[in-house]
Amino acid sequence: MFRSFFDWITSVGKWLWVYFVFASVISIFAIIQFDRPSYSKYLSELKSEMYLELLDVRETFEEVIHSQSLVLRELATFISDNPDITQEQFLNRVQNIRSIDDSTVSIAAAPDLVIKLIYPFDGNEDALGLDYRTNDEQFPMIQEMLSTGGEIITGPVNLAQGGLGMILRAPVYLTERDANGNAMVPGDVRTPWGIVSLVLDYDEFLAEAGLTDANEDYDLAIDVAGRRKGIEGVFLYGDQAVKEKDPVILDFDFEFEDWQLYATTKGGWPTAAEAQWQKRIGMVVVALALLVLLLYIIWLSETRKRAEALLHNGIEALADGFVMFDTRDRLIVSNARYREMYGFSEEMVHYGTPFSDYVKVGDHHPMQLSNSADEMAWIANRIESRRSGGSLDIEQHLTDGRVIKVSDRRMQDGCYVGLYVDVTELSHAKAAAEAASEAKTNFMGVLSHELRTPLTVILGVARIAKNPRLLKSSKTMLAAIEDGNTDPADIKIMMEEMFDQFSNLMDRTIQSGDHLLYLINEMLDIAKIESGSLTVESAAHNIATIVDPVAIQLKTLSQKKGLSFEVVRDTGQVYADKVRTQQILFNLVGNAIKFTESGHVKLKVTANQDNVLFEVSDSGPGIGQSDIESIFDVFFQVDSSATRKAGGTGMGLAISRNLAELQGGSLTVESTAGVGSSFTLSLPSAKPRVPS
Repeated sequence: MFRSFFDWITSVGKWLWVYFVFASVISIFAIIQFDRPSYSKYLSELKSEMYLELLDVRETFEEVIHSQSLVLRELATFISDNPDITQEQFLNRVQNIRSIDDSTVSIAAAPDLVIKLIYPFDGNEDALGLDYRTNDEQFPMIQEMLSTGGEIITGPVNLAQGGLGMILRAPVYLTERDANGNAMVPGDVRTPWGIVSLVLDYDEFLAEAGLTDANEDYDLAIDVAGRRKGIEGVFLYGDQAVKEKDPVILDFDFEFEDWQLYATTKGGWPTAAEAQWQKRIGMVVVALALLVLLLYIIWLSETRKRAEALLHNGIEALADGFVMFDTRDRLIVSNARYREMYGFSEEMVHYGTPFSDYVKVGDHHPMQLSNSADEMAWIANRIESRRSGGSLDIEQHLTDGRVIKVSDRRMQDGCYVGLYVDVTELSHAKAAAEAASEAKTNFMGVLSHELRTPLTVILGVARIAKNPRLLKSSKTMLAAIEDGNTDPADIKIMMEEMFDQFSNLMDRTIQSGDHLLYLINEMLDIAKIESGSLTVESAAHNIATIVDPVAIQLKTLSQKKGLSFEVVRDTGQVYADKVRTQQILFNLVGNAIKFTESGHVKLKVTANQDNVLFEVSDSGPGIGQSDIESIFDVFFQVDSSATRKAGGTGMGLAISRNLAELQGGSLTVESTAGVGSSFTLSLPSAKPRVPS
């Protein structure tokens, strides 16, 4: 084929080169237009990648700031309750704060804005007695902090101990108390006690916050959003010139101030996209490929005439019947096999014969037609379906006993093409294959039906666990932590409640997972049930150990549908196979919930002297009397819209009755259409006595 293509190229002459020049000019223009936005797209993608990578840096930075802020809040709260704190008490309290790490240089408290308490004491004695009122640079900032009640961070500053540091400050207010000494809710006007401050080693802080590592890959800067010149009390990091280079900007989540992180690639943004020339070469290669493709399409159109000549010879060589009609349903072409198959005369197979003439021939009719009225109706329906433009795939059983597979297809141009295959010898084999396929389909349906209930429970719990912040215990604990005044002991109690709630959810998941494993193993025994070789392992069990897991797992499904699910059970023993009995109950209760749209589902267990009755009742659509005896047949389903909507294969009840009988019990049903159904599983309460 390719040799013919190249031979054609060498024979077309000068006009081919004119075409190439014209197409090349268009291709070059298109490449230029595509190349222009390449750099913008590359830069946009680079910024998106940087943004995602810097999210971790921002989160680490926020975590460190919040951690140190909590130290100040904890210390400020303690001092509010103990305004007359001594240096020794101050040291003991600070040493008990667990959030302090190696980056902390010192912590100081300044009652009435004079530093009188400091940690550690050794090496920081010179700071005692410092009066902030005498510091013209810091006092305006502290006044604003006391008036607003917010925290403030200053840095980097030169430390007296050497190196750079960052200072976090927070106001301290006296706890208002009533005449009985009880703490009162703070009003609009609070009495200031002073301030507390925490000094961090600047380099240690940057390393802990992840900025040191990030600075190796990026040019970074941190500043206050909308920063005004000359305002102290802000944290400044990096080269502020980065802000003027169209940087990636990330906002920090701080209560005291709005900070922003600015970042560009190291040394600024690249001036060209990566592998730009490679992309341009790639576009040239694509353009050349398109040119060759267009030439190939032209060559295909030139070879169309030869293809039409080959078509006639090809269809005549077919072993099956072939026919083609135009858009007006008139014959275009047919082969000899098609004419032989239906016994058409030579007069009927000429070009332009209408399709309706072929349908009216007797040998073309199905053998099931019993009279002329049926024949005329079939002819009218066949012609009408053809006019509607639909495809047709049927098997025609002709009057002479042959079976013809008919496949009619409408082509894009509106013409019809038909293929007629004599499948008489394959008809019986097809029927046998369909029966085997139906059995396999029903079995897979049973498998999905039996696995649906525990999977629903597992997915339900997983969805709850996916959003733990929506749990009541999580909301309570988060609110307490945000409040900042909750006693640690109370927070511990809240955490235990949250852990207990998560533990309960996981217990449900584990129970459902165990049951799911049991069901998968049981599906492998279906063949044994049919052959009668399946055995059960009956033993004495407490009724609660069988019923309660079923009730717990299916409660979620009933709540999801808004149904009332009631479980009433007697205490006592039942002699049964625990796993198989739970399988029966899962099927019965699951069906009740599945088919009941509103109302209730009830599981009642009654322990008698000789047997235990498990009654599952519902307010669903019920079952008609004509179907009562058939619902326990394999693959049977009640033919109703509710049943089809709920799904299932009809094998569950058959398996349940079989399992009940293997355990020496029975499974019966009572139902009224439109009222509800009641299934009763009866099992022995004790091991049957063996006759002597």
